[in-house]
Amino acid sequence: MKELKDFKQSVKIEYPTVWRYKVIGEDAKKTKEAIKSVTERPCTVTFSNFSSKGKYQSFNADIMVHSQEERERIFNDLKAHKDIKMVL
Repeated sequence: MKELKDFKQSVKIEYPTVWRYKVIGEDAKKTKEAIKSVTERPCTVTFSNFSSKGKYQSFNADIMVHSQEERERIFNDLKAHKDIKMVL
């Protein structure tokens, strides 16, 4: 059985596309505000889940991106925001 590391091709993503970021934070209001401040464009933010102990909440942020560079920039900007704990 082949493992993922055995495949040499990368996935081809056609732009523009709507990209879903999973964003995790402690405070729902601050996390949603952080997402909207980083994206600087319309995006759809929906609740996803609570952590097992309820300390963290995750949200799906669906954002139209026009290039790989833009997709990665938004990811890094979300990761760097003080009110966001993790981005997947």
